[in-house]
Amino acid sequence: MSHRRTRRALLDERGMALPLAMIVLVALTVMVLTFLGLSSVEPQISQSLADTARARYLAESGVEWAFKRVASSAVGRDGNFDSSLLAGPDGRENTADDQQPTDVTGQNTAAALTTLGSPSPLPTRSAAEGTYAVTVRNDNLPDDDTFTGVPVDPGNKFTDTNGIVIVTSTGTYRSATRTIQVAIKRLGLPPFPGAVNVPGLHADTFLGGNVNAENASRYDIDGRDYDRSGVATSNKTKLGLQVQPGIQAELGITYEERVEQAFNTSGSRLGIVKGRNQADSSDASFTTGTGAIGSDAALSPATMSDFLSRLASNPAAQMLESSPACPMVMAGGSGNPTSTPSLTNGCGLNQTVSLGTVSAPRIVYVRGDPNAGSRFAALTVSQTIEGAGILIVENGDLQQQGTLRWDGLVLVTGPSVSAAFRSGSMTTIYGALAGLASRPDQPDGLFALFMDDGLDFRVRSSRQNVDMVQRMLALHTILSWRESQR
Repeated sequence: MSHRRTRRALLDERGMALPLAMIVLVALTVMVLTFLGLSSVEPQISQSLADTARARYLAESGVEWAFKRVASSAVGRDGNFDSSLLAGPDGRENTADDQQPTDVTGQNTAAALTTLGSPSPLPTRSAAEGTYAVTVRNDNLPDDDTFTGVPVDPGNKFTDTNGIVIVTSTGTYRSATRTIQVAIKRLGLPPFPGAVNVPGLHADTFLGGNVNAENASRYDIDGRDYDRSGVATSNKTKLGLQVQPGIQAELGITYEERVEQAFNTSGSRLGIVKGRNQADSSDASFTTGTGAIGSDAALSPATMSDFLSRLASNPAAQMLESSPACPMVMAGGSGNPTSTPSLTNGCGLNQTVSLGTVSAPRIVYVRGDPNAGSRFAALTVSQTIEGAGILIVENGDLQQQGTLRWDGLVLVTGPSVSAAFRSGSMTTIYGALAGLASRPDQPDGLFALFMDDGLDFRVRSSRQNVDMVQRMLALHTILSWRESQR
């Protein structure tokens, strides 16, 4: 009997509804509170992600701004970055603006690029919409090679010797911060020891019969420094004409003697060449004639070859292919000079090409045929043309038949080539000219520098224009990149 009462009690479900209802209510309450919590946190997470993304974009803006600022900075020794860049906005070493943190653990301070203590907002935007702060330093610290991929700069905090600096850009928006660090490399120009340089393995030079100093206004090779307007400056004087040291093998005389032969045929010709007196070890004196023609090993075929190989792979270089069957002809205007001449090759090509301006210099690279069976004019210039930057003619002659004004560098190079300036032409180059033939055994009648009768020819050294070329954005690259978040 008792067993039946116990069993009925156990099977009696009366009173279970309330506990079950309480359990369900608690579970629903927990779920509702969880959903409410998530709904309040998700906007915060979303806002944090948005703020972080915005901070990153601000840091990228700082990198872009800094890249242009670094590229346009002063040129130091051997084309590297000048110490003024690493000394901060005031240009003085070891002051507050070059003691900014690098945001890299264990590394020393750096120079500010943005205004000290005032991170920069985007153009036309307020600081409340986000800012970036940028510093720059030399890559001379331990382990910098693991970031840049090249050996640590042996210089110090204010002395760049390898053309590499490390830029740190920090973007900030609200409470979010992103830091991007990049290594920027400047491709240094080869040294140009003279206004005109004949640094190849032969120095054969030709001057027409009436090329002499009696027509001083028409012929001028001058290693003194000028700005692009023709005003002399106090910058260091270079040789008027540079050659390689050593012996021109097939003649048994020095390269210097060989190039001087063209100017020694008439005493008045010696007055065409002006520049640093090679006999003065202090480099302080100026002379004319053979004294301004000297050897200097700083510019050599190997140096030029290395530089040109880097330029040839540069995406900013305008590569123009020329061949004996389809040689390039560049024709300008018949009156006023143009920096956008027409380009034809007799094989269907007919287009314009931009030769750049002093505010936007260009790399114009005319590449001939190294396997051509005979010499040919890879580029012929006619009518009136002007340009700025680097004009390169490789593996073929330059035939200048028109009126050419160039601010920067004109380079003619290859195994058997000539920089030829023809009768009736007018040439003005402020910067440097190089005619480099890299083949030691040359056929007769080949001249690295050829100046015909009845022309106007002026080449003047200009640090202003060479520095303009060195500061081109195209000669700067980002080697490496890393990001961090705080």
